Amino acid sequence: MATRTQPAHHHGILRRDPRTGRFVKIYTLSYTSEHGTHTRTLPARGIQTIGRLVNRLGERGEVWDISVTDRNGHDVTFDFTCFT
Repeated sequence: MATRTQPAHHHGILRRDPRTGRFVKIYTLSYTSEHGTHTRTLPARGIQTIGRLVNRLGERGEVWDISVTDRNGHDVTFDFTCFT
């Protein structure tokens, strides 16, 4: 019986998407509010969904210092349409 090889997880960077069953890249969304700094680790689809809300809160001045980083810590915020 052949063994199946799993994709490299790079310290939790790839996760299986529950909707598609595929492995997807994970990004980190960070922002600050009056309650402190908030960090969410999400796939691109989640960044787009939560990012729209966070961006609207930013436009109202309720959150600031919004950023999205990839696994290497590079800023990829403006790679997502919800922030452009």
